[in-house]
Amino acid sequence: MSSTRSVPHSEEELKSVERLMFDFLNMHFGSSFEQKCYKLSVAVLSSLALTLGLPKDYFVDALENADPQLRLLHYMPIHRSEIEAEGHARIIPHTDFGLCTILFQDQVGGLEVDPFHTGKFLPATPMRGTCVINVADLLQRLSNDRLRSTLHRVTTPQLNKEKSESNGGSGMLPARYSTAFFVHPSADVEIVPILGEGETVSKYEKVNAGQWRTYNTAKNYSNLLQASA
Repeated sequence: MSSTRSVPHSEEELKSVERLMFDFLNMHFGSSFEQKCYKLSVAVLSSLALTLGLPKDYFVDALENADPQLRLLHYMPIHRSEIEAEGHARIIPHTDFGLCTILFQDQVGGLEVDPFHTGKFLPATPMRGTCVINVADLLQRLSNDRLRSTLHRVTTPQLNKEKSESNGGSGMLPARYSTAFFVHPSADVEIVPILGEGETVSKYEKVNAGQWRTYNTAKNYSNLLQASA
């Protein structure tokens, strides 16, 4: 399978795009935007800890030296026939590999989620003033599958009549922008499945958070390089 995405042509261009986008965020949201995302993630994880029967501050130690990643994403305009071809999408189905992800999206749409991994994707329709929060792989492992990592993809958005006419009915999909805040625990944390009431078997082996992140990052970039070769 493959995905269609925009890749900067050089490291200098990448840094230029990053500076431009961070300046935009700082101008509109203040220099503490990343800190606000982090505080929100702590609040979300505290709530999830309670649902798992754990102390509210369970994740505090795990996040003591956390290294979250704020990623700014730009999907270039593209003809809908390209991403509707078999095996193609703006982003193919995948899960994130940290604890959770906070996602801010524009009004273009196209994000879909399959929360139960049944193959039935549902649109995560953009709503102004809201964000999407996805459970990621480490949280699924830690909860021994009581929380499921959110399978998601970006595909053809459901364009209303006004947006379709603004593109001249040409079949071109507009550019899409989103901002993802990936929450990763401290690199030295050991992720050991927590057994719930009545559970006797761990579904996953213990993993080191830092090694897990390094492994998955290397795997993702390796897959990207192979797809573009």
